[in-house]
Amino acid sequence: MFESGYQTIIDKINKIQSHGLSHKFSIPQMAIIGDQSSGKSSVLEAISKLSFPRDKGMCTRFATQVNLRRDTTLKKDMLSARIEGENKFNEARKVLQEATSEYFHAVIKDAVATLCHNEKGEKGVSEKVLEITVSGPGQSPLTIIDLPGFIRTTLDDQDKALPDTIWRINNQYLRDPRTIILAVVQADVDLNASTALSMAGKPEHDPAGDRTIPIITKADRIEQGLHSDWIKTINNRRKHMKFGYLVMRNTSYEDKNSSWERAKQEEQEFFSSSQWNAVLPERKGREAARTFLGAVLQEHISRELPALKLEVDNALRSYKKNVEDMGNPILSIEEARDKLRGTSRTLMSKMEAFLRADYELDYLELHKGKENLGKADILFVRSALGRMYHDYRDAMEEECNRLQRPEIMKQVALLKGNDLNGMVSPIVFKNVINSNFMIVWRRLSRTRVAEMHGLLAEALKTFIEGAANPAAKDVCIRIFGRFYSQQTESINQTLSDIFSDEETPFTLNRYYDSEVAKERPKRNDIPTVASESRIREDDNEHGSDSPPSSGSSPKPSRGLFKSLNPSKKTGEWNEYHTTDEMIPCFLAYLKTARERIVDKVVVETIERHMVKRINMYSDMLHNATDNDLVDMLESPALKKKRTDLTRKIADFEGILSELSKRTSMDDEETTADSNF
Repeated sequence: MFESGYQTIIDKINKIQSHGLSHKFSIPQMAIIGDQSSGKSSVLEAISKLSFPRDKGMCTRFATQVNLRRDTTLKKDMLSARIEGENKFNEARKVLQEATSEYFHAVIKDAVATLCHNEKGEKGVSEKVLEITVSGPGQSPLTIIDLPGFIRTTLDDQDKALPDTIWRINNQYLRDPRTIILAVVQADVDLNASTALSMAGKPEHDPAGDRTIPIITKADRIEQGLHSDWIKTINNRRKHMKFGYLVMRNTSYEDKNSSWERAKQEEQEFFSSSQWNAVLPERKGREAARTFLGAVLQEHISRELPALKLEVDNALRSYKKNVEDMGNPILSIEEARDKLRGTSRTLMSKMEAFLRADYELDYLELHKGKENLGKADILFVRSALGRMYHDYRDAMEEECNRLQRPEIMKQVALLKGNDLNGMVSPIVFKNVINSNFMIVWRRLSRTRVAEMHGLLAEALKTFIEGAANPAAKDVCIRIFGRFYSQQTESINQTLSDIFSDEETPFTLNRYYDSEVAKERPKRNDIPTVASESRIREDDNEHGSDSPPSSGSSPKPSRGLFKSLNPSKKTGEWNEYHTTDEMIPCFLAYLKTARERIVDKVVVETIERHMVKRINMYSDMLHNATDNDLVDMLESPALKKKRTDLTRKIADFEGILSELSKRTSMDDEETTADSNF
């Protein structure tokens, strides 16, 4: 029925499934679905010559993949079985045994015991697949998967989640675009009530019917008067399907012990009656079904091979890349040390460029577009730090402008000691600065600096994860954690030192002098006792908040007088005048100190300890301890991963070789046909 080359192809596809890799690939396959006791197993029995159990307790409770292989070196059908991950079962059933009904039933019973009893003793359904391979001289290459039958309710000893579990298992196959769906429809149930056709035709499965083949079972149970309707259905004239319909007569429960040949003969006799003459011979009976399904699978595989080959090739490249990334196995501490130091040299060169925003072309290409995924600050941290520096400066300036002149004068009055009237001591000046600004600035600086070095650390860690040699990556990240912890302590200490130094106001900056000169009013504009009445008259005329008239000298507002409640006493006037004259010095010093602090905080914390001293991280890598390096040695888990990948690569290379041969053969046939 198949060309000899298809046996090899089907074997390779089955091998992909046997390795559990069908979870990665969509495999060209056939799956049979239907209600429980709808005749699914009987269809599979008719095609495979296997006698499936009829006991209700043994009905399909898991997917059963039946692989049929033609092997002319055997004298009779031989059977083996396996379940992925069930080593005890596999060890017992891996040896070929004659495919007798007794042995096959024992395999099914063993699989049910292995898969279908939960901790409560309830009979359930397993999502694992029992794979049965039947090889023999009379078999035709074919693979069909028998899925658990749909049910709507459960018995007392059954898991109550059974219907949903069965649906989930079936859905995995139904939604796969490379699965041909064999939908079993009972002839004694109305076509519109068919669960199998309903499920197959769902929008997320096969709504157009392009990969669904209905198989009508129990043809001998068609109700009186409905025979003509079923003939029209089978001839594809009532509900059109791309592949049309097949019809079969099931072996009854009473005849369950009859041989396959006997059942075949009875079926042939049944369909030989005149009422079935209207159905084409290739659409009725088990032999017709085997031939038809084999041809469909052959064409299906041929169509899907090129895409499958590409997917296998991509997976193979991925596995090879994983092995390449793992590098050669590291077997000693000294070898690990050499590897880490080599990694350190390469990594530090790239990291220093990263901190200068000197990005390599490959880095820019790799991360192009990711700035819209919320990763821009991490991937391009220099730009983010620049914005954070400016935000910090603006926040400091905002705090500087928070306290206005009247409030400053109140603070001076509040914090004065036993100073003589008309004098403001440096201690009062310091207290006003510290209580109103340095405390707030220090708290603000701590918060902003923590945000800065936190972002930078996250960015550097992400960079290390992408740039470090995979064999040394975990060690590099762990040592970076120690480096960051150490530098955080240094940053906090430096920040504390900066504000400790700022407790006593001091500056030689000429900016301070120029600001004082700009802020300080002219001496002849300072009000005196003699001019109080004039000030009060002006206040009455213009209002305490009115601006001075054009050409007049600026005068202190009445609000300032109210803040100190000045009277005509000479001492109070002296106090007011002295404080007012100190304010330009106060404001000028705030501006000078703020700019100095912002620069010192940024330069002496983030830039010094996290950027310029990144070489300390290199030193820590270079001097890694033996305990650090132990983790670079090939662990049992890593060794197993390497072995598994190597095995998968070997398997996939063999599979790809076979798929490539078949694809080339198809190309040659296509060329020959076109030339003809």
